This record gives sequence, C-alpha cells and structure tokens, in this order.
Amino acid sequence: MSRDLVSVDGTGRPLNQSRPENYWARRIVRPIVTQLTQGVSIREITLTLALGSTLGVFPILGVTTILCFVAGYLLKLNQVILQAANWMVVWIHPVLLLLFVRLGERVVGAEAMPFVPTELVMEFNASPTAFMKRFGMTGLHGILGWSLIAPATFGFAYWQMSVLLRKVMNRIQIDSRGHD
Repeated sequence: MSRDLVSVDGTGRPLNQSRPENYWARRIVRPIVTQLTQGVSIREITLTLALGSTLGVFPILGVTTILCFVAGYLLKLNQVILQAANWMVVWIHPVLLLLFVRLGERVVGAEAMPFVPTELVMEFNASPTAFMKRFGMTGLHGILGWSLIAPATFGFAYWQMSVLLRKVMNRIQIDSRGHD
C-alpha cells in the first residue's frame, strides 16, 4: 500500500483538491491572465508586432484599438504586445491617413478632398452627421488606399521584426553562455 503525501495550504485543505472557481476568477482573472500569457513565442511576437503596426495605421480614427483587440482575440495573440505595437505607430498615423486617402482617390478617379486637420476636427465637432455626409467617401477612399498598401506593410513589418527578434535572441543566448 503506497502513501501519497498531501500538501496543504494555510487552510488545511489538500492542494490537489479542486475548488470551484468563483465568478471573478472565471470571468475576469482567467481571461486577463490568458491574454497576457498567450502568443509569446518568437513567431507569435513577430506576427503580433507586424499586425499591430499594420492595423495601427488604419485610416479611420478611433477604431484601431478595437481592430487590434478583435484581431488579437480571433488569432489568440498577446493583447499587450498588439496594443503596444498599435500605439507605437500613432505618431505616423496622420501622415499615412492623407497618403491612404490620396491613393484611394486616385484609384477611383475621385477629386481630391481638401485636407486641413484643424478644419476637419472643427467640422466634426460642429456636426458629426454633416461631417459623415461630406467626408464619408473620403473615409472609404482612405480604407481603399490602406487595403492596397496593408499587405506589403504587414509583410515588410513581419520580415523586419523577424530579423530584429532573431538578432536579439541570438544576443541573449550569447550573453547567457558567457555568464555560466
């Protein structure tokens, strides 16, 4: 007859005895821990950074965070890394927005819409409905331009991140061997 040792926590209950998860742990804690720990292989990190930077310049302001969240959820990517990549490209977003709009206008042969950011903000604040009527097609032109460039942007970003991460990992391995 073998005797198994039973470890106990501070409550005196065996640690291997399963306790039912409460609502907080099941609905809040576990999904957050899953999001923080999933997608952490080098390939997944590379994919996550490339996707976050590509979606981060989507030409409709205010939707990139939602796009990244949905893509990360569906592809089971690390949300923290994905959103960080999204926010790291925010500085170039206004320049690319104009590029995407102009490309989309050119593809469909539309007349170039005046693009003065301060006036656009004032017009949107005055009447979002009137703004959408006036600039709705401009938004679609921007989405078209982004759609044409996004695959190449993603591919380039994936390749660059892959090279960079491989160099970093090699460096870490070399450094760790030197400290043994």
